Amino acid sequence: MIKNNKTNSTSFAQVNEVKSNRKYSTPYLVDLTAGTRQHFDPQTSEANSGTLYYPEFDGSVRYKTSRAFALPSKPGVYFIHDFRGILYIGEAKNLRQRFLQHHRNEDNAKLKKLVSYPFGDLCFFWLNAETKLKAVKIQKRWIRVFQPISNNIKYNKDRG
Repeated sequence: MIKNNKTNSTSFAQVNEVKSNRKYSTPYLVDLTAGTRQHFDPQTSEANSGTLYYPEFDGSVRYKTSRAFALPSKPGVYFIHDFRGILYIGEAKNLRQRFLQHHRNEDNAKLKKLVSYPFGDLCFFWLNAETKLKAVKIQKRWIRVFQPISNNIKYNKDRG
């Protein structure tokens, strides 16, 4: 029997419709990833089954020391991600130096263990920020949304 691929095309159309009908000025990317715990819209804090909201990243590289040349030397927020989802969210004054610091000496025992035994490709995504203060605000927001496994600080939704 040959199955009709109509369901795949409608789901693609639905994703494009969601992207085109965004209500908010903050850019989001609809993404379905297995093994993640993040199932709500960060703007409305409502549960949204089946869709995950990720930021539109400014860039990404594989989590290898040789890839450091591709990172900017600017302030920003970074995400360490594998098949399980986002493992860690951090902010840095210089993204390239912080990336290399993670490889040289990692103090976070949870992150060190997760990075040494990754599920699938381990990637380093980043968002550029104008200043370190803005990077901290962005970091807090995304930690509230994703609640990464290895972040020691979990920010409350009530506080700014």
